Amino acid sequence: MSIFKSIIIAFSMYSRIPMPMFTWNEKDMEHVITFLPLVGAVIGGICYAVARLSILFELPCMVITLILTFIPILVTGGFHLDGFMDVQDVIKSYQSKEKKLEIMKDPHIGAFAVISLVGLGLIWICSLYYVVYRALQTGCYKTVYIYAIVFAFVRGICGITCVKIQNAKKDSMLNMESGRAGNGDFIFLIFESLAAILLMGFIKTIAAPICTAVILLYTFYYKRVCDKTFGGITGDTSGYFVVTGECLLTVALAIFSIWS
Repeated sequence: MSIFKSIIIAFSMYSRIPMPMFTWNEKDMEHVITFLPLVGAVIGGICYAVARLSILFELPCMVITLILTFIPILVTGGFHLDGFMDVQDVIKSYQSKEKKLEIMKDPHIGAFAVISLVGLGLIWICSLYYVVYRALQTGCYKTVYIYAIVFAFVRGICGITCVKIQNAKKDSMLNMESGRAGNGDFIFLIFESLAAILLMGFIKTIAAPICTAVILLYTFYYKRVCDKTFGGITGDTSGYFVVTGECLLTVALAIFSIWS
């Protein structure tokens, strides 16, 4: 029963999908981070279905691109984008670690957050547009379908970082989630990530090692930045990881589309 509660809490926290209401306790939070990739799987499933329907009805390339771009925002309510913007404000503040953690708590956003969000959106849309354009041009839609898997894959890696990388704040919600996670949760997160990699490889063999290499290299960079900037990870940096990881893989798929 605790597992089902953790799944419900995961979808309640990380998405806007309606879930049954009940009073949470610490035990119910035990496996929440483990089911973060399931939210990505739902986003990916919706993207896959929309892509298939859009191709069937011969929608324009830009329309398909914008729909696929906004699906994760609509499903999550922009939950991870909030973390991305907070981290951007903090990184550009050039303050001490303690001051940066205080800035994270500020509900207001700064100019750097807005500028960074616009830049991220332009990179994402341009990259995804090229992926969709090449798919429509060649009649091979495999790269578009791999894009749908990216959401579960990145969240799987994000879950692993939450469990294994030191938390900057011991009294945070993230620490409550990841601190109660055991070896079983870690193994299950690896399984979910490997399942995403295998599915990518099944669709297009070369895509699996490319996406894996990109996200692993980025994960090492992310850990280094978090350790140096905050003394560990936080809920906001995890949101930052999800958003930037998805964007990086979209760029990688666009580059991959040139030769595919």
